Amino acid sequence: RKLEGFNLSIEQVNRVLAAENLNIPAGSIKSGLREYFVRIPGRYRTMEEIRDTVIGHEGSRPVYLRDVAAVEDAYKPVDLHGWGDGKEGLVMILQKQTGKNTVDVTRRVKHELDRIRSGLPSDVQVNVVMDNSDNILTSVRNLADTLMWSIFFVVIVTVFFLRRVRTAVIISLIIPFSLIISFILLYLFGYTINLMSLMSLAIASGMVVDNGIVVLENITRHVEHGGRVTTAAVFGTSEMGMAITASTMTTVVIFLPLMFLTGLAGIIFKQLGFVLVATLMASLFTSLSLTPMLSSRWLRPAPGKGSERNGVLGRFYGKTEAWFEWIEEAYSRLLTWALGHKKTVVLLSVCFFMSGLSLIPFLSTSFMPKTDTGDLSIDFRLPEGTRIEESTKVIEEIFHNVDDVIRPEELLHSYAFGGQTERGIGVALGFDEGPNVGNLFFKMAPKTERERSTDEIAAALRKKVEKIPGISKIRVSAQDPVSMALMGSNKPISVEIQGSDLDENVAFARKLRDVLYKMPGLVDVAVTQKDPRPELWVDVDRQKAAALGLNIAAVAGTLRNYFYGKDASEYKDAADSYDIFTRFDEADKDRLQNLLDAPIFTPDGRKIRLSNLARIVEGEGPIEIERKNRQQVVRVEADLFGRALGDATKEIRETLEGMGLPDGVTVSFGGDVEEQKKAFGELTSLLILGILLVYMIMAALFENLRDPFIIMFSIPFAFTGVIYAFYLTGVSLGLISFMGVIMLMGIVVNNAIILVDYIHLLQKRGYELLDAVTQAGKHRLRPVLMTTLTTLFGMVPLAVSRQVGAEVWNPLGITMIGGLTVSTLVTLVLIPTIYYMFERRKKTG
Repeated sequence: RKLEGFNLSIEQVNRVLAAENLNIPAGSIKSGLREYFVRIPGRYRTMEEIRDTVIGHEGSRPVYLRDVAAVEDAYKPVDLHGWGDGKEGLVMILQKQTGKNTVDVTRRVKHELDRIRSGLPSDVQVNVVMDNSDNILTSVRNLADTLMWSIFFVVIVTVFFLRRVRTAVIISLIIPFSLIISFILLYLFGYTINLMSLMSLAIASGMVVDNGIVVLENITRHVEHGGRVTTAAVFGTSEMGMAITASTMTTVVIFLPLMFLTGLAGIIFKQLGFVLVATLMASLFTSLSLTPMLSSRWLRPAPGKGSERNGVLGRFYGKTEAWFEWIEEAYSRLLTWALGHKKTVVLLSVCFFMSGLSLIPFLSTSFMPKTDTGDLSIDFRLPEGTRIEESTKVIEEIFHNVDDVIRPEELLHSYAFGGQTERGIGVALGFDEGPNVGNLFFKMAPKTERERSTDEIAAALRKKVEKIPGISKIRVSAQDPVSMALMGSNKPISVEIQGSDLDENVAFARKLRDVLYKMPGLVDVAVTQKDPRPELWVDVDRQKAAALGLNIAAVAGTLRNYFYGKDASEYKDAADSYDIFTRFDEADKDRLQNLLDAPIFTPDGRKIRLSNLARIVEGEGPIEIERKNRQQVVRVEADLFGRALGDATKEIRETLEGMGLPDGVTVSFGGDVEEQKKAFGELTSLLILGILLVYMIMAALFENLRDPFIIMFSIPFAFTGVIYAFYLTGVSLGLISFMGVIMLMGIVVNNAIILVDYIHLLQKRGYELLDAVTQAGKHRLRPVLMTTLTTLFGMVPLAVSRQVGAEVWNPLGITMIGGLTVSTLVTLVLIPTIYYMFERRKKTG
């Protein structure tokens, strides 16, 4: 009102403040021997100078800013409230730059915080309430422990089979030499030690000794048959050289394409492929060079029959040797029987394979394994138009409910914030925001220190907080850092409804939401389309405005100045800068009549009321409209609790078929279902390519197409083993287990390659077909069992670990153990039988 009394507008005040607060150079003046630079230092130096700014005249009397406005040193209106560990404060969320290392950035941030704390008053505390690097470091440490256990079990199996300290040491040395070469390559190519690289090394720990075992076992066999150690080292290595090279290459050609994957699968598996290829090639090199060299130096000639080993080792050797000989004889009898009952063996194998296929409908599927890192979040939304003060009350009530649900020993830290961040930064970080929005985050104790899982705590908390009145949408979820890093904070179930009519899309989405809400295993079902917010529409009469020399932009700019405000200029005080912000007094903004009475000045200086050229209409406006492929899209999203992704998706599809779609509306799946489809598509192509490459490598080795075809019979039974393993353990098939299946394609054929190659060798030495097959099986049984068991025991820690983050790699270990166990049994019986059938037909034909 004071401003109007002097016939001034807020735009005039802004122009004057901007024009008066300047520091302008005006050239220079040369006088005598000196040159003076002319400057007008017009910037405001004190608050009093701002108040004394002349903004107009009433007759001859100047009108000062203090006459029409209160000039205060104040803060911006509070748009965001924060809590740390239940106490009000400021919440600062730091986001690392793309490509930077999370652990390194966090370490440097904490170092800087320590420096800042030393300069703060004693009553000001700065606490780190959430640190994602802890999850990473914990998972890496746990996986490193798993790697150590894998190596330990591999060494134990090696010692048990070889029963010589020297031979066990030779094999054990392959592991560090291969890993050292891998670490060098990781460093040279700029990779870091992370979950994928450590998982790769854990997988490789059981595989790197396979080649060395085959070579060393063959060298040892020649030595025990009376050969000279040096000759045995050369001859034994040359006998196995081509076979282990081919078997290694069949594995490498499976892993090599992983390095060229794109999309989500590429993010996860690219480094895994690199590490495994590097480690396996390093193991091949050490097996063909280090192993025979050390064997020629360290092995001793076999003792005579009368000079068997004495002492504990001697008794151990005698008992185990008798046991191994019994196994070899039993296997020889089994193989002889199989060769005499070929059709029975084939029929039993087919029945076993079909029994595995019959279990597929009973398997559950998922996208990524969910890890329990103790991270829990609550996100809620109140009706649109709700003020931030109401959101604050709801956050405080949730904190009160949390105390009733989460036990003190289960909770480590918590933080929360509600409202609108500056420039919408929260949305960029993946948080919903607004005056009607609240976000709460909780860090639980490690899962080994609590009785309940984070999912169970979330379920109990959901029952409590969803009863709070006024909440229109809420999500209580156990967060998974791995999935969040790959997929963001989206829910796993996402049904996308597309069509040209937004209202029709929303109506169908709400109908579907009500149906899914009753579906078992689905929680926090919600429509993503935000409700329209209440608005006051200023309907300007364009004809009247044009007659007064005004347009929409002029009217809108004036109203924005009044009710939102504007940065007119900047006030500098020492090293600090402050915006000079002009707006209506808060008391003038809370009444509708003040909007109608808002003064609008025409270009010729006349003052009119807004009500003279516009009318105010109450309405609603959408906060956002999402589009996909140029079509408006509305999503119905849900979290899963106690149910697999595949099962839920199947039931939702059946539900949609029963509901029927409105004309012009289409429905598709997004979220984890869409990403799973894309990733599985890429990996399926990779699987087919891998099988072809493995076949080509074997064809080059055997110089025919028949023997690779026989060996490929190992692959289907690896699938059978995987199916049985997941059926018995109840674990869901997902992206990681699919990767394990692809890896099996290159591994399961290795034993068959060595067996068939040795049959060829014996045939070339004049053995009859039956003798060649049975003797090859008997002589290759130990190395086959050794290579299989070292790989299996290397996978056991991956499969059974229950540490934090183990959920990610458990399916991989289960896949490898199931597939390798069954395929090995098939290799030992079915492959020789089929080879015998083909070879006999060839000879009789």
